[in-house]
Amino acid sequence: MPIFPCQRPIRSSGTGTALGGIVCLTAWLVAGSHLWAGSPPQTNPHNRQADAEQGRAIFNGKGLCSTCHGVDGHRDQFPPELSSHIRENIQRLSPAPTDLRRADTLTLTTDKQRFEAIRHGHLRTAMYPLSKGALSDEDILALLPYLASIRGPFTRADPTPAPATPLRGDAAQGRQLFHELGGCAICHGIEGHLDRRPSISKDLAQRLDALPAPPANLRDPAALKSQTDEDRFLSIKRGHPGTAMYPKTLLRDDDIRDLVAYLATLLERGR
Repeated sequence: MPIFPCQRPIRSSGTGTALGGIVCLTAWLVAGSHLWAGSPPQTNPHNRQADAEQGRAIFNGKGLCSTCHGVDGHRDQFPPELSSHIRENIQRLSPAPTDLRRADTLTLTTDKQRFEAIRHGHLRTAMYPLSKGALSDEDILALLPYLASIRGPFTRADPTPAPATPLRGDAAQGRQLFHELGGCAICHGIEGHLDRRPSISKDLAQRLDALPAPPANLRDPAALKSQTDEDRFLSIKRGHPGTAMYPKTLLRDDDIRDLVAYLATLLERGR
């Protein structure tokens, strides 16, 4: 099967990915706390219309965004130059490309998050990282006002649907996610022991020690604000504003359910 522009490997397995996952999530931890803190990329508000027009050209042109998301974000309108084989491949993608015109289905809620997703990709999707040779920072900044211009209004008060029950998945899978891809152990410690950190850099350790809101002790029920499985699910999915716990957009809902199951075992074992 030929590889088309929007396709990349989206799944890997085995313990050999542990180091790569921790390195990746370490970078996201440092960047993510700043993302959740709120400052958007710098754009000139007086030029947003011009930027949007430039962003539209990039979206439908060299950015190749329309290959998966459709011309002008219309999911049912493929670029005319795409072969039938590529169209079939895109239609088979799981998960399907995001509908950028439906604000109520979007998990990225700030321009900073959108910038990072375009630059660094979305794990478990066909959204792959883009080098600065493919799109410069200025190109991505031009895309942001265009994406805002095609984004429809929210159709419900809460854009994140309530998770389906049961909320507890596979605790063994959750334990692996906690220590690897989820990056949870970096802040909350190995097996939830705050004083048992994985191998991290001195600089990152100093950043963690300087956090204004220290990571929660996941083994102490009295110290947790999230008291139910649903609270914990939403805390992982949406993050905690004002803390370094940022939305875990890299994780699927099934992954979060596995983490919820593992967190339950930590609470049962206590300190």
